[in-house]
Amino acid sequence: MKETNKDLPIDLVYTWVDGDDPDYLKVYNEYAETPKDINPERTRDTYDMLKYSLRSVEKFLPWIRTIYIVTARPQIPDWLQPDHPKVKVIHHDEVIDNQYLPTFNYNTIESCMHKIPNLSEYFLYCCDDFLFGSKVEISDFIDDEGKITVFGTLFGENLKFRIYERKLDIVSLGLVEHNPIFFKKSYINELQDHYKDLFHQTRLAKFRRDDNVTMQKVYKQWVLSNHRELARPIKVTELIKVHTFHKITNDLRKQEKAMEALEEKAPKFYCLNDDQRDNPNPDVIELVRDYLNRNYPVKSEFEL
Repeated sequence: MKETNKDLPIDLVYTWVDGDDPDYLKVYNEYAETPKDINPERTRDTYDMLKYSLRSVEKFLPWIRTIYIVTARPQIPDWLQPDHPKVKVIHHDEVIDNQYLPTFNYNTIESCMHKIPNLSEYFLYCCDDFLFGSKVEISDFIDDEGKITVFGTLFGENLKFRIYERKLDIVSLGLVEHNPIFFKKSYINELQDHYKDLFHQTRLAKFRRDDNVTMQKVYKQWVLSNHRELARPIKVTELIKVHTFHKITNDLRKQEKAMEALEEKAPKFYCLNDDQRDNPNPDVIELVRDYLNRNYPVKSEFEL
């Protein structure tokens, strides 16, 4: 029987880390093995992006039931209202087996977040640099017939030739990847049972590696391959009408134009991806912060 989206409880999961925490950085650097591992773009939180993302959720997704923030123990965002009944901080050791800890590998973290206690069967997943720019409905992710929206295809196809033979990984294409993902826990369990050894090997890697299974990508492929009758693949031509993927670089002039375009478009969801390398341009930082404060000026109920 097909499920409908009426009265469906849907939670929202974020992954986040405070990359400026000296205790975290000490452990992080002890385990780092390559220059890639210590890429500051992966951990720094220059813009408090999660705070603004939660403001956008409160404004545009009031139907979200519970918000979970998955992070390293003992971290909690310093601006977060810790006792708010709608927001819960989940530490890695609550969902990831000890044999894989500590971990700095988002592939590991994303592969275990469905183990959050009391998490809804259907849940939305966002990185902390995803935001919402206009009203978002449940039907954007699951329709009245129970079909799950699958962003991440070019033309709605099930492109098996885009899967690496050993990695099971869809070829990287930023535009179609950096958007919210609508997960179903039972599908995740099917997928991980089928590729148990590959997920185990991924979780053993303390940092992201090229041979890792990337949960976001392989999940989409699993749904399109095994549950096509309950999938609604979205063409990239339709995706760009409601979504924007933007890299924050140090080129001030380009960033000014991009921020203006983003503000005018007001997409349903978008990503502001830090691509400022080791020396972020302070003028760009100020520009982006002004944009965030201008578009999300009101504190959410989740803030102190």
